[in-house]
Formats: sequence, structure tokens, C-alpha cells
Amino acid sequence: VEVSPVLGRMLEAAIADGRHRPVIDGLVRWAGLALEGNEELVRDMVQSRANAVLRWTGLDDRLANSVLDGLYKLLAEILVRPDHPIRTKVEEGLKTLAHDLQHDPATRAKVEQAKLDLLANPALGDWWMGMWERLRHALIAQLRSPDGALSAQFGETLAELGEALRSQPSLQKQVNRFARRTLTGMANRYGDEIVRLVSETVKRWDARTITARVEGAVGRDLQFIRINGTLVGGLVGVTIHAVEQLL
Repeated sequence: VEVSPVLGRMLEAAIADGRHRPVIDGLVRWAGLALEGNEELVRDMVQSRANAVLRWTGLDDRLANSVLDGLYKLLAEILVRPDHPIRTKVEEGLKTLAHDLQHDPATRAKVEQAKLDLLANPALGDWWMGMWERLRHALIAQLRSPDGALSAQFGETLAELGEALRSQPSLQKQVNRFARRTLTGMANRYGDEIVRLVSETVKRWDARTITARVEGAVGRDLQFIRINGTLVGGLVGVTIHAVEQLL
């Protein structure tokens, strides 16, 4: 499945609904926090590029403060002004990206190649399998634990579902209708394959396998049939013998 058009449509829908604006706001706030946490780095960069005269007069500190103040002011204006030129440029870039993801062959090819490279990376497969195993074990542990919240919720959900199926005729009809349609569709679509599979499987069975399968399917009913057959056969034999003796 080519993911580029899907991503493009998702981005286009997000822009149309305005869901991209909180993302931009979050990025601006993150940039402000990053700048605040690296003020000394910015000061060192400005001072290292200042000449000897600026350092001797102390103007390098003032220059660094001016740079930081300007950056903080710029980020604040982007955050509070929806019509800020930089914000407008970002939104235009997002719209262009959404269009290119859907219609530009070069962009689609790059995204597809990136997807293939990512899927071919063994580390991704190992990470996904590890995450799935941890999630699976956590879910199983929660469901098996009588005191687990998930187990209680799961049990309550099943109980509510069972009560609804028992007490709501409309829900029963919907479930039955869905089951009939599903089974009918499967029979129409895969009927020949199912018949062929069953026929070929039964042909490979020997007498012992057939007997075991029948006993497993019939179970106790087969035992009753055997007992009844023995009793009836015995009674018939005794009756015939008695008639022969009388005659």
C-alpha cells in the first residue's frame, strides 16, 4: 500500500479543520524552552565571533543579550499572532507538502522508498516484536489477575454484552443477520475450496482415523448406540431361540 497519498490526505484534512495550529503552537513553545535551556550556548557563540574590541568594551555581552531578546520576542509574536508572516509561511509549506504527497511523483517516490527502507530494517522488526510481546504479556497478566482493573472491566463488559444479547431482541436479530450474511458470503466465495479441502482430507483417512474422528464427534451418543444395539441384539437372539424351542 502506497502511504504517501494517505499521508497527504490526512495532512490536508488536518489543515482544513485547523488541527495543525496546536502543533505549530507546541513547536513554538518547545523552541522557546530549548532556547531558554541553551542561553549560555548562544552567548558563547556570539562572544566567540565577536572581535577583540567588542570583548574589550563588554559589548559582546550586550550583543548576546540583544540576540536572545530578539529571539524570544520573535517566538512570542509567532505564538500570539495567527497572521504572523512566519506562521503563514509554515502553513503554506504544509499545504504544499500535502499536495506533493498526493500528486508529486518525486515526493511520492521518496516517501515510498523511505517506507521500504524502514520496513527492511531488522531493528524495526525486532522493536515491533518486542513491543508486541510486552503488550501481550501485560494484557494476559491483567486479564488473569482477579484484582486487575482490566480483568474487572473485561468481565463487566462481557456480562453487559451477554445481558444485552439475552434481553434485547433487536440486538439478537442484528447478530443473527450478521452471522448469516457472513457465513453465506464465505460459502459463496470459498465453498468450492472448502468442499475440495474436506474431500481431499477425508480421502487420506484410514479406518482407524475415521473411527477415532466419529467417536470424537459423537462421543457419549455413540456409546449409547453401542449399548442399545447390544441389548436389542441380545433380546432378539433370545426371542428367536425361545421360539425355536417352542416349535
